[in-house]
Amino acid sequence: MKQPAGRFLRHLHQWALRLVGVLILLISIAAPLGVVYMFGFPQTPLTLRYLETGYQGLLILMWLALTLRVLLGDRSADGNVRLGRRNRTILIGAYAALTLIAIFNLALRHRWLAPDAFLDTVSAPWLIIATLLIVSFLELARAVSGILSRRVNPSSILAGSFLLIIFVGSGLLMLPNCTYRGLAYADSLFTAASAVCVTGLSTVNMAETFTVTGQVVILILIQIGGLGIMTITSFFGLFFMGQTSLRSQLRLGDLFSSDKMGGLGKTLVKIIVVTFSVEALGAVLLYGVVDGRPEFASGGRTLFFSVFHSVSAFCNAGFSTLPGNLYDPAVRHLWGVPAIVSWLGICGGIGFPIFSNFLSVAGRKAGNIVRFIRRRPLIRRPRQWSLNSYIVLKTTAILVVGAWGYMLVAEWNHSLAEFSFMGKLSQGFLAAVTPRTAGFNGVDMQRMLPATLVLTTVLMWIGGAPQSTAGGIKVTTFYLMMKNVVGTIRGDSAINVRKREIPASSVRRAFAVVGVSSGILVAAVALLAFLEPGQRTADLAFEAVSALSTVGLGSGHTPELGTAAKMVLAVLMFVGRIGIIGILMAVIKPQPDRPYTYPQEDILIN
Repeated sequence: MKQPAGRFLRHLHQWALRLVGVLILLISIAAPLGVVYMFGFPQTPLTLRYLETGYQGLLILMWLALTLRVLLGDRSADGNVRLGRRNRTILIGAYAALTLIAIFNLALRHRWLAPDAFLDTVSAPWLIIATLLIVSFLELARAVSGILSRRVNPSSILAGSFLLIIFVGSGLLMLPNCTYRGLAYADSLFTAASAVCVTGLSTVNMAETFTVTGQVVILILIQIGGLGIMTITSFFGLFFMGQTSLRSQLRLGDLFSSDKMGGLGKTLVKIIVVTFSVEALGAVLLYGVVDGRPEFASGGRTLFFSVFHSVSAFCNAGFSTLPGNLYDPAVRHLWGVPAIVSWLGICGGIGFPIFSNFLSVAGRKAGNIVRFIRRRPLIRRPRQWSLNSYIVLKTTAILVVGAWGYMLVAEWNHSLAEFSFMGKLSQGFLAAVTPRTAGFNGVDMQRMLPATLVLTTVLMWIGGAPQSTAGGIKVTTFYLMMKNVVGTIRGDSAINVRKREIPASSVRRAFAVVGVSSGILVAAVALLAFLEPGQRTADLAFEAVSALSTVGLGSGHTPELGTAAKMVLAVLMFVGRIGIIGILMAVIKPQPDRPYTYPQEDILIN
């Protein structure tokens, strides 16, 4: 009789744990939904009071559920992994803070304690909501670790995450408080896809359509899409799975194309810290340029403008809160704005691996300067720059400087004619940088020469660096393609760069990206021409390249397109953000390596 009784108790214990886990998950979902309702719909004092009471109840219910889970035996999301000491300390601290706030709120509700300044602060609605949101976010991230620990294709996880956040964002933008006069769902879905895929194409005028609340939603979508959904979720998933989980290391290594088994957590932290640091610096610089201008009379508007455009520029999104983008009269002749935006776009477009390599080299150079001052021997380190950094920085510099020179020569008396000398230099630089997926428009594109529009299209197609916020086929792909063409003409048997041989698999991958990208563009332009027979094919091609390369520059005809054409562009933005190879890997099952090879036979290629 003891065995059945013990089995029954174990089943009862597991059932209780599952029930508590479901309750915690439901509360974690209900908490952000309440915030959505609070800010997305018009509120009266009565409804606000009901919401505050509801959040107090959710807070106490969450505390009771977490306490019950602790009493039943707390476990991490993966039962085979133990949390590290630091991670467990953070969780215990969050639970302790939740406990104190819940107990003090219970004491005030039942009048066990007399109100005072401290208790009024602890029971403040904003603190209750913030605490509940933090705990809910940690619990949702805890659930993410369960997904990452399963045998799921990383490309499928990435594509599914982007799709989920796009549909959630489209729903948020439909809320009454997000727009001035309402919005069709097709336009809401297009805007959300453009923001999450950091593109910048829009079917509506953002300044005239979206309220400050709607613009904040778009800003959050841009940040999530630019930083990377999997960067955020993987950071918290790794937090709960622990550094010692081999499966977690493999899963995150696949997601970030990393062959290092250790230090992924530190890498994720560096990505987040560098992103927010650069965006903060950009916001400060932009604030200094526009502060005091008549168009930015209030400090709040100036600050929001600076933060929004800094995030949008670093994430290469191209969205602007101004009706005319950066060609708007409010900033058109402030040459500091396009200059700052251009450098933010370059920083976001080169990718974190190159940014990290640059910071490492700069730190070592600074260390040698200090050693020189102290008259100590310098430390010589061979090959400080990685091959990937060398290719990205070299190709980026050639494309930017070459395009900048062309813009100044060709457009000096055309689209740049209205600006001062410094304005021409700054706007020309922006026009050279922005096609490589930044998407901001600082000049009248209708006055650009046809040859300039062709060059802009090519730059959009090339894009930025891998593992960056930029799109396109990527500069490394373009570099390998050109090297292979030159090497084939010379008769070279392999591609060598800086005394390193590029693997044949990388060359095949590069040409696969070029081939698939070209095929998608041809099919998309043909479909758009069929759906929009009244539009010029050249304009539709420009829109298609801009969407697939997640640039955001438009010919001005995007709002005129029908719903079907808008959805075609939305799909192109999604494919461009996930990556062409990533999409193929998500839908095509990889074949195992064959332990044999077939005989070779040449074919004729002229």
